Amino acid sequence: MAQGRIMNQPEDFKKLGINPNKVEAWEDGRRDADEAGHAEVWYLDCSFDDNSTLVLGFRPKSVDQVVKKGDNPNVAINYTTSDGKPFYDYRLYDVKDAYSSKDRLDLKWGPSTLVGKDWKEYDIHVEPEPDQELVMEGKKSVEHKTAVDLHFKAEVESFRPGSGYIAFGDKYYYNFICVTRLSVSGKVKINGEEKEVKGSAYYNHQWFNIHPLNAFHYWVWGRQTIGKYGVLLYDMVGADYFGRPRIPLMTIDDDNGKRIFENTSAENAEVEILDTYVQEETNKVTPKTIRYKFTQDDVQVEYTITDPKEINLINYYGLASDEAKKQYDAQDMQPTYTRYLAPTELKITCDGQTETIDSSMLYEINFPGKKL
Repeated sequence: MAQGRIMNQPEDFKKLGINPNKVEAWEDGRRDADEAGHAEVWYLDCSFDDNSTLVLGFRPKSVDQVVKKGDNPNVAINYTTSDGKPFYDYRLYDVKDAYSSKDRLDLKWGPSTLVGKDWKEYDIHVEPEPDQELVMEGKKSVEHKTAVDLHFKAEVESFRPGSGYIAFGDKYYYNFICVTRLSVSGKVKINGEEKEVKGSAYYNHQWFNIHPLNAFHYWVWGRQTIGKYGVLLYDMVGADYFGRPRIPLMTIDDDNGKRIFENTSAENAEVEILDTYVQEETNKVTPKTIRYKFTQDDVQVEYTITDPKEINLINYYGLASDEAKKQYDAQDMQPTYTRYLAPTELKITCDGQTETIDSSMLYEINFPGKKL
C-alpha cells in the first residue's frame, strides 16, 4: 500500500500549527533542524532577458552533509551564459558566522544575505570573497569573484499544497512551498562579466527529514511561460519502500497572476510515460515523452513533454566511491539528476472550449531509482 500523502486535513493543520487559509511569513524562515537526515534549501531560478540563467541556492547543509548532524551553511551559484556555457561559484561558511531567523526569511551567512517579505519580495546580496577550492555536486570552484544584487517581486500568489508537508509513512516528511513567477532585476558580476539584468524567476523553500534519495523513486519538476499562462509541474513518485505513491502537483496562472488551475491530488490525475530512451552516460532507461491529464469539475488539462535535449547531467552514482556504489546496488538505486530542454503542449478545456498552446520548457528529472 502506498504511504505518501499531502497533509491537508483539518487535524494536520492543527497538529502543525499552520493557518489553512494563508501562507504566513514565519513559514519562510528557518524551519528545520541540523539533525542527521534533515536539510533545507531556499532556491531561486532566474531567466534573464539576454537568455542567460542564474540559479541560487542558500542551504544550511550541502548535499553530502545531509546524512550528518550539524550545519555547513553554503551558497550555490550556477550561471549559464546566453550561449550555453556553465559557470559555478560555491560559498561555504562557519556556523558561527551564519544567522537564520525563524520568524521570517532573513539569512545572513557571512557577507551573503537573502531577505524575504511575506512571500511577496526577495533581495539577495552576494559579494566577492577570498579564493578557496570548494567541490559541491561534483563541481569545483576556486575563484569567488561573483557579485549579485538582485530584487525579486512576486507576480502570483505563493503555492502551498495543503499544509506544505508531504508525509511518507508515519515519521518522514518532505515540505514544499513556492512562488511560481517573480520579476527579477538588479546587477550581477559573474566570470568577469558585469551587467544589469532583468527577467523572470521562480522561488521555492523546501525542508525535509529524509534524504531525497531515500524519499523518491523519481520526480519531474519544471516551470514555464506558455502563451499567456505560467505553468508549474512537480510530479513526485515516492520510493519503493513507501509503495511508490504518486503526488502530481500542477498550477496554471494567467497573465494577470490569477490562478486558474491547481492540482494536488493523484485522484484527479492520469500520468503516462509514452516513450523512453537509454541515457548514454548512465545506460538508464529514462522518460522521454510524458503526458499528464487532470480533471477538476468543468476543467480538463492535458500537458505533454516530448523529445527532450539533455542540458546538464549529474551522475551521482558514477561520482560515488566503490563503497557507496555497493550500498546503492544493494538498494537497487542508481542516483542521477538530469536537466532538459523539451517541447511542450498545453491543452485547456473549459465549458466545452479547448485552447492548445505549444512552447518549450527547461525541466529536471531527479531519478534515484535504477529502473522505471
